[in-house]
Formats: sequence, structure tokens, C-alpha cells
Amino acid sequence: MILSKYKIISIVLLGGMLCAGLYSCKKITDLKPEGSVYDAVYWKTESDATSGLMGAYSFLRQSQTLGPSNMSSFAYADFTTGVLKEGGDYALNFLVKGDQYYGTGLNVDDFAGDYLDDFQSWKPYYQTINMANTVLEKVGKMPDNVFKSAANKKAILGEAYFIRAYTYFYMVRIWGDVPLVLKYDPDPVSAKNIQRSPEAAVLDSCAADMKKASALLKWNTGADHAVRADKGAAFALLAHVNRWKYFVTKEQDTRLLSNAVAAIDSITNSGNYQLVPAANFDQLFKGRSVEGIFEINTSYAQNEYQINGGFYKYTLGVPYIAKQTKSTIFNSDVINAMFTDPQDARYNYYFDRSKSDDIVLTKYIGKNKQNLQYLDQNNQAGAVIDCNISVFRLAEMKLLRAECNELLHNNSAAAADLNDVKRRSNLPDFAEGGDNDLKTEIFEETFRELFCEGHTWYDMVRNKRVVDYIGSDRFSQARFDGEGWKWPINRALFVDNKDLAQNKYWIGILR
Repeated sequence: MILSKYKIISIVLLGGMLCAGLYSCKKITDLKPEGSVYDAVYWKTESDATSGLMGAYSFLRQSQTLGPSNMSSFAYADFTTGVLKEGGDYALNFLVKGDQYYGTGLNVDDFAGDYLDDFQSWKPYYQTINMANTVLEKVGKMPDNVFKSAANKKAILGEAYFIRAYTYFYMVRIWGDVPLVLKYDPDPVSAKNIQRSPEAAVLDSCAADMKKASALLKWNTGADHAVRADKGAAFALLAHVNRWKYFVTKEQDTRLLSNAVAAIDSITNSGNYQLVPAANFDQLFKGRSVEGIFEINTSYAQNEYQINGGFYKYTLGVPYIAKQTKSTIFNSDVINAMFTDPQDARYNYYFDRSKSDDIVLTKYIGKNKQNLQYLDQNNQAGAVIDCNISVFRLAEMKLLRAECNELLHNNSAAAADLNDVKRRSNLPDFAEGGDNDLKTEIFEETFRELFCEGHTWYDMVRNKRVVDYIGSDRFSQARFDGEGWKWPINRALFVDNKDLAQNKYWIGILR
């Protein structure tokens, strides 16, 4: 089946169980473990509604940390771009390079190896969507007087809309057309197989959800800033949805770009966000900074970190992580081509270049290991990099607005946003002329700013830069034109749903 094969009681409980791979489900993903959460006694109080919402957040985080070493968010959007040569950890190296039996690895753009099954399945995403649909159905029918305020009920509904829409947007960028399920199903075991909806229609649904969410949600500057969706997160997602739809609909409707710009204007005009100074990059990447708009919470203090370390840990080695002798090997040709100015704060903060054969990514741990924690401090064992997974932040929004404005030929506005981000990293303003091209500079500044933050592949695709930057010998123009940048659908899904069709590029290619 497309959806989870669990009734509502199992779905809610599984939200808590899905913290496998994490030490705990406290705080944002804390779910009540009672076995009596069926309709007769559940969805009666505001606490019940909040617990259901936290279940949706738990599913969302699980869907972002799938596969070997819990790194799906980075595998889809960074490993595919050629920034890695190999991984120090066996599981990571297997994923990046593959082997003679299971394919050649993401680093040379093979999305079809058997070891990638976890990344080809959309079941975890429909578990998230089903939980969000459940919250929308149940909370929507709860009387207003069981909530402390009308705003609390609206916020829960708004966050559920955000989780559903973000999950669909995430899937559309990976697979294109996906089945669109917008209603709560009390018995998903009996759900009928449905066909994939056109990606433009799915994006329209996401935009509609974000218009509802932006009306329901407030700006959140409190303790849950950035780790729970608020009005800023809704506008950020709305901007991305419009920009992606402009790409997938063959760049016909410039109103989509204007809509994206307007959504980001709402964020910047709110006054709730600021660019974090380069001197405080450790705070930015730790999370919940004044720049953060939405993040997947993986806080060490709240016992929500990944037990196996995840991407942040496996891009490090000695002297940053004790007893981890080899870090991930980054492609120095790519990094040196994109990060060329030693005055760039990111040139020095993001990397340790002291080893001739190994560029180490220090972006998340911090140059002085500010974001490093050990479970066993005495033996320096069980290293944890205490950083959230950034989804949307102000610099990323400014660069997206610059991209949209350049496409709209509003070059002065585009350059203003571009220069805001450049100045933060101690770089001079962009000066057009000669070999300098505004469109290219925006793309390359976005590459630098968001390096290994789960964005670069999607930035390459929507800007049609994949062939140029990866190389036609690895990724041909014919493959791009045939939408070979989309991932194949896991073959196991066709067993349960006979109405599904494989993405066209992969027909006849899958082993």
C-alpha cells in the first residue's frame, strides 16, 4: 500500500518508536506511550492534540535521517554533486563510492544501486503525511474550548499543514509526480492504490497548505524558535514551492517568481531574523540562532541526537574526533574551484586544509570544537556533533530571492541580496562586467554559503547547472533533458501498487 499499514493507534505510537537511532524522544518528539490512544479517549484535550503533532514531527525527522549512517537529507542533495571522493566510515564510503556488485555510488550519479533502497522508498514520507492528515482531521473537529486559546489550536493545525506540505515538496524534488493524499484515512490498510499526481498539482497543494498555514501561525521567537514551524517557515516553504514550480512548468509563468519574492519579503519585513556574524558561525550551525527559520531538531541537551553520529560526525577525524582516524575525503578540486578567496570567512571556518590529502569539513563542529560532545567524557568515546539540521535560514532566503529577482531582470534587487550575504563573509560586493555574470555569481555564492546543508543538488537542478558543474562525462545533457535528475521509485512499491509507473528515465535501466 502507499500509506502506512497501521491503524491510528499504531500510527501515533510508532511516532514515538521511530526515534530508533536516537537516544530519546524528549521535548519536540515526546509522545505519550499509553496504549489507550484510540478515538474514544484520545483527541480530547490540548495535550492530546500536541502529542499527535509531536508524532508528526517525529516522523518528519525520521524521514530526513534514513539510510546508512542516518544521512538521507545530505545524500540526496550533497553526495550527488561530486563534493565527496570517499568516506572514512565504511557505511558512508559504501554509499559514496559503491562497489563492483552494488553500483558505482552517488558520487558518480548512480541512483540505482541496491544499497540505495532506503533512498528510493517513499514509505517514510507517507507515514509523515498520514500523521499530519490525522492531526488535521482530529484537531479540526475538536471543540475550541478544550484549548487554552484559539491561537493554540490554530498553531497546531498550521504546523500540521506545514509538515504535510514540506514532506510533499521534499518528495517532488526527488521523484517528481507522487500520489497526493490529503485526507485522513481511519483504515489505511484498506486504502485503494492510487496513481501519481502531476508534480505541478502537488506543488499547488503545497502552496495552498502554506497559505492556510501562514494565516494560522504566528511568528515564533520563543523557546521553540526554528524547530517548530511558524509563519516564517510557512513563507519560506511557499517561496521554494513557487520557485520549483517555475522550473518544472518550463519557466512559463513569471508570476511564480514574483510570488516567491513576495513570500521572502514577508520574512525580511518581519524583522524577526538577522544574519549571524561570521565570528559566531558556531552558533548559527548549532541551531536556533536569529538566522534560523526552520530546522530539524537534533539537540544533545534534549537527547535527540543521532546515535550513530550521522553526516556531521562522519565528515571528521583526528584531531576533531578522538579515535576516529580517517575523515571523509572531500573533492579538493571542487572545493578549491568554488572557495577561492582566503578572506572569505567560510574558506577558513568551513574547512581544515592542513592535511594535504584530506580537506576536513569543520563547518558544524566549529574550529575550536565548540559543538562537540562526548557521551563518555573520560574516555572521549561516543562523539556527538551537537547541531540541528538546517532547512531554511535567512541567508538562504536572501540568495533564493536574488535568484528569482535576476530571472525577473530586477538586477539591482538581486545584487543587493547577494551582497548582503557576501559582506557577512567578508567578501567585496559583486561587480558585474568582464567575466562576471550576476546569474552565475548568485549560483556560486549559494553553493558556497549552503555547502553540505542539503541544498546544492536541488539548486543545480532548478538552475540547469548539473551538466556544467558535474561534467557531461558523468551527467549528460540527454540524461538531464530526460529528467534523469529524478530518482527511481523503489521496485518494491510496484508489488503493492499496480497503478504506479516508474520515472521515465529509469525504465529499462534499473537492475
